[in-house]
This record gives sequence, structure tokens and C-alpha cells, in this order.
Amino acid sequence: MKTLACVILVLAVACGGKHNNGDDQGDDAGGDDGGGPVVDGALPPACVNGAGTTQCSDCVDNDNDGFIDSYDVECTGPLDNDEASFATGISGDNKDAVNQDCFFDGNSGAGNDGCNIHVCCLLGAKTVQECTIGANQYNPADCPPPIGTKPLSQMCIDVCGRLAPPGCDCFGCCTICDPTTNLCYDVATNPITSPECTQATISDPTKCKPCTKVPSCGSSTCGGMTCILCPGQDPNDLPASCNGSTQCPTGSTACPLGTECPTGTYCDAGSKCCVGIIGLL
Repeated sequence: MKTLACVILVLAVACGGKHNNGDDQGDDAGGDDGGGPVVDGALPPACVNGAGTTQCSDCVDNDNDGFIDSYDVECTGPLDNDEASFATGISGDNKDAVNQDCFFDGNSGAGNDGCNIHVCCLLGAKTVQECTIGANQYNPADCPPPIGTKPLSQMCIDVCGRLAPPGCDCFGCCTICDPTTNLCYDVATNPITSPECTQATISDPTKCKPCTKVPSCGSSTCGGMTCILCPGQDPNDLPASCNGSTQCPTGSTACPLGTECPTGTYCDAGSKCCVGIIGLL
């Protein structure tokens, strides 16, 4: 789960080829990105102020994939302690296999965020028969749109929406892109749902479960003409009309030059936007 840093999660490539739903998402692939490699030996911006204590803030390539901290698409933010997968490594995070709450708040349960949907809503099951997890508890009508008709609570939207990194909804359904093929996929990054999902396996639906985003909560829109980078995307993947610059999702601001982001947020190296820090709620 990650920025995005991507989680906050931070979880962003989105889309320099075809998205898995067949829509055009961008142009030709580029080089470094938010989940991109170190550039000319440079460390992520946050390392300028010194290393932190978690795997996603210690300025070390813990999983030896060539990506450090916020440059690693599997890092969701500075409190993320698992650089090798979309799990956050935060104790108690996202443990319920059926009931999905805010994926980016660093804990499990809807008590403090007001978010609670059945996992089959996330996995896009339009009927009970299509639900393979906790089907006896599933009613598609109780899902938020586009699957069902039950809206999310305003508390969920307000509390969790600001934490979701670019390309992700509040429940960890994120558009993740493969920098090698430039193909992008909407996948459930919650390790309880997709326990073997990493950036290296995003094209394998048996490991990274395809998901349906809840557009009312989070920063789920990215790639294509939005000029918002998805996890793993390079600025060069965006259309020429973006003129080499990226936009920040609604509710976030561009990282200020020479100063820190507002309290409770950090500069996502991929999108260059100030995004919420997971685990602070």
C-alpha cells in the first residue's frame, strides 16, 4: 500500500500503454518515476534530511530491487515498514479478509474512519454467485457505486480520502503500472486480499486480484489526460498535452520548493504532491 512515497501508501506507472480495461492511458514510456530507480546515484528527496527508522524511510534499498524508499512503488509512506510488498508492516493493519476498511490509516477496523465494505464489492462481484469470500454475508446492493447503490459515509470520504495516494481508492484498489511493459492494472493491494501481490506480479490476476475502484473516496483517477501520475508511472508516460508537468489530485497540493509539506503530509517523490501519511490516525 504505498505512494504512492506513494501510500501514504504511496503508492504510481500508469499508463504508458494500455490499461487492463483496454483504455489508452498515456504515451511512450520514460525513465525514472515515483516508483523509479535512483537517478545518477541520487537518493529520494526525504533522505536529504537524514534517514528514518522504517524500511521506507531509511534511505536503503531493503528489497534489492533498485528502488529506494519513496522511489519504490511498494512504499506507501515514511511509516511503511515493508519495502518488499504492498503490505505496510504496521501492526494491526488490514487484517479482516471480508470487511474492508480504510487501507491507508495504519489499522484495521472501521471505528475511526467510518469505512466498511465487503471484500466482494472491492473485487467487483455483481452477484452473490460471483463472490468467493464470505458470500453468506454479501449483498451487492450494499456496495457503494459502481457495484451497488449504498453510498459511503461522509466520515469515510473525509477521513480516508485524504490518505489515498494518486491512483488509489480508499480501500487499496490501485492502478499500478509495469515500467517494463507500460501496461497498467487495477489491483487490490491489500495483502489480506492479494497476499502475493508485488509490482513484479501485477500482471498475474491469481496473485494481484483485479478490483473495482470506489471513485467517491480517494484519488483513484490517474494517468491518461489527467496528468496525474499513477503508481509506477514516469512523467514521460503522460500525454504531450501535459507539457512535462503533473497535476495533484483534488485535496492535495504540489510539494513546495525548499520547504516541508504541511504537517501530517509528506512529499510523494512520484507525483511531487503532498499526500497524507499513513499510520497517523
